[in-house]
Amino acid sequence: MKRIRLYFLPFFLGLFVFYSCELDNYDYPDAALTGSIIDSETNELIESDIINGTTIKLIEHGYDPVSPQYLRVKNDGTYANTLLFSNTYTVQPDQRNFLQIDEQEVKIGKDTQLDFRVTPYIRVKDAKIVKEGNNIIATFRLQQTTPDAVAKIGLYAHSQSIVGEPVYLIAAEIALNRQVTGEETFKVAINVARNTALLKPNQSYYFRIGAVSSIAGAKFNYASAQLINVGEISPEIEPEGTSFDKCESTEGWAGGDGDPTLDSDNPQEGNHSVRFQSGGGFIIQKNFGQPVNANVGLEYGVLQFHLYISDVSVINWDWPGQIEITSSGNPDSQELHWNFMSQLRLRNGWNKVVLKLSEAEVSGGNIDLAAINFFRIYHLDVQGPVEIKIDNMKFYEEY
Repeated sequence: MKRIRLYFLPFFLGLFVFYSCELDNYDYPDAALTGSIIDSETNELIESDIINGTTIKLIEHGYDPVSPQYLRVKNDGTYANTLLFSNTYTVQPDQRNFLQIDEQEVKIGKDTQLDFRVTPYIRVKDAKIVKEGNNIIATFRLQQTTPDAVAKIGLYAHSQSIVGEPVYLIAAEIALNRQVTGEETFKVAINVARNTALLKPNQSYYFRIGAVSSIAGAKFNYASAQLINVGEISPEIEPEGTSFDKCESTEGWAGGDGDPTLDSDNPQEGNHSVRFQSGGGFIIQKNFGQPVNANVGLEYGVLQFHLYISDVSVINWDWPGQIEITSSGNPDSQELHWNFMSQLRLRNGWNKVVLKLSEAEVSGGNIDLAAINFFRIYHLDVQGPVEIKIDNMKFYEEY
């Protein structure tokens, strides 16, 4: 039986070689399609993400059924596929960051170029990315081409130029969910000092600004990535900011039992703090004769002040007091407010209170941060006498 098997072996090998030669006779891909996604108004490339970004759908004619092919558009807004067969195809963008255009029939041959002239959902204008201290700060404007809200803006950092919303080491994002005007300037920042595990000193990284429309399925629109060396990282220091009130005068202050006084015992800045005495619940406020321009935005603005409480145990921290600033000269109108509760983790003596404007509640319309003229702090559930001091009130931006 072994000898019979040896006789048949050359026969089967011959069949295998013949079959393999038949497979090799199929044609290789002989066509290529390349092109760009171009802004029809500015003639600039519409940049995208190579991962989860813009795609182009191709359906080859002459087959039924036939599965679509999808080409990925590169970050710079160009695309290429050199492994197609010469034929007629139906071509149309699929996933995208621009208004849809009609499908078209294209005869694709050896070197076929097809550019798409389209309108992006959002144009990122006047983009600038600079290093200021420990911060990489991006400023830009947005131009919408549809009435749909801008869902989100962001600044993305990566060691490779393919950086974007799907590919980043560090991202700073702001949810907008609103329409924007062409006059607005947006600011997004990344604090390098707080991200040294991923952004190393004196190393260069690509930073890219992006924005995405709220249109269902919309992909991000971008400005071009910029390569920036993050340089040396300095120790973090408290920003000087814009003074809200130095608390060196009692002018405009009211509240507690009797008139407020200046106190020179251990002020946190300067020579004095403003002191109040209360036998129970208290309402402390200041009206500013001259409105204060905070020089901050809602996204990164911070209100900071020093607050002295002689005995925190007499205050019921489960009951919500409030801290308020307004630009109307009165409470509850053009107001930002924060709960004055246990989350502040106050202790007996001096405390530094840091309140992010982005975490405040809005009451009575939007505040004008360039004209703040009222401050109030109150808590009505206080079960004993308490001494309150306030010092060194200021605004600054923190990234």
